[in-house]
Amino acid sequence: MTQRQPLVIGPLAAAPGTRATGLVPVHLGEGIVVSLPVVVISGAQPGPRVAVTAGIHGAEYVSIAALRQVALSLDPKDVHGELVAVLTASPLAFAARAIYVNPVDGRNLNRQFPGDPAGSPTQRLARWLTDNVIAGSDVFVDMHCGDMNEALVSFTGIEDTGDAAVDARSRELADAYGLRYLLIGPSPGTTTTAAATLGIPAVLAEVGGQGRWPADDVALHAAGFRRLLHAAGLLTNAADEPEAPRFATEVLPTEAWMRSTTTGYWHPAVDVGQRVTRGTVVGEVQDAFGAVLERPEAPIDGVVIFLVSSLAMNQGDPLLALAG
Repeated sequence: MTQRQPLVIGPLAAAPGTRATGLVPVHLGEGIVVSLPVVVISGAQPGPRVAVTAGIHGAEYVSIAALRQVALSLDPKDVHGELVAVLTASPLAFAARAIYVNPVDGRNLNRQFPGDPAGSPTQRLARWLTDNVIAGSDVFVDMHCGDMNEALVSFTGIEDTGDAAVDARSRELADAYGLRYLLIGPSPGTTTTAAATLGIPAVLAEVGGQGRWPADDVALHAAGFRRLLHAAGLLTNAADEPEAPRFATEVLPTEAWMRSTTTGYWHPAVDVGQRVTRGTVVGEVQDAFGAVLERPEAPIDGVVIFLVSSLAMNQGDPLLALAG
C-alpha cells in the first residue's frame, strides 16, 4: 500500500490522522499580503478531499461562525479523507466590515473567479483560492449568508454544467445540506463556476444575514455542512449525523436579481421568503424628501430569496433577488 503523504497548504502540513491550523500568507501584489486562517485535516483513513470556504464576503458572519464550529470540532481519527477549510477567505473585507467588496480595490471577490495571478489584489486572491483550495478537491463547498445589509431565506445553489455525473453529485450534496430552497443555474465569476470548470461537484450554501450570527442560524448552517460531509464520505459514523432541522428542499430553477436605477432611500413592500407575482411592486426608492424615484416591479413570479434591508440605496446596488 502506498504511504499517504501529508496534506500541505502553504506552511501548514497535516500528516494522516492529524490536524494543522494557522495563517497562510497570500501575496496580492502592490506590497499587500493577507493572512488566511486555514484548517487542514488529514483523516486517519483514506477518502475524498473536501475543500470549503467561508467569508468570501467579509461581513457574512453566520457562514464564518458555522465553518469555524465544524472545522475546529472534527476529530481527525473520525475523518476519512482530507478537509481544507478557509475560515475567512477575505480577511481585509472582514476587518473593514465591508459589504460586497474587498476594500483594497473595490472588487467583489465572488465575481472574480477563477482569478488572475497578474491582476488586481482581489483577482490574485481568487486565483490563489482556485489553485490552492478548489483545484485538487473532490467536493467544494462555499458557505455564505446574506451580507450585513441583507435578509435571506436559506438556500443552496449548484451549477448546471452539462456533465451529468458532476451535476448529479452536486444535487446529491445540496440535498444533503437540507436547506429550504435549491437554485440551479450558472453564476459567472463565482467559486462554484470555477469548481464546475474543473469538473468538481460544488455547492453554495446560504443561511442568515444582516450582520448577525444567532445560534439557531449557525446551528442550521453547521448541521447542513456536517450532513454534506457525510454524503461526501468524509464522515461515516451515523452517530455524528446531526439532528438539526432539515427541509424538504424545493427547486427554484429561475433566478432574477433586481437592482436600483437610482440613489436614495429604499422602502421594500415585500418580505424575504414571500411569494410574489410578475408585475408586483416590490417597494419604492425615494429621495431625501419622500418623493418617489422608482417603483420597481417583479420581473417574474417567484420567492424573495434575499432582500436588502438597509434604508440607504445606491444606483446599481441590489434591491432583492427572486427565484421561481
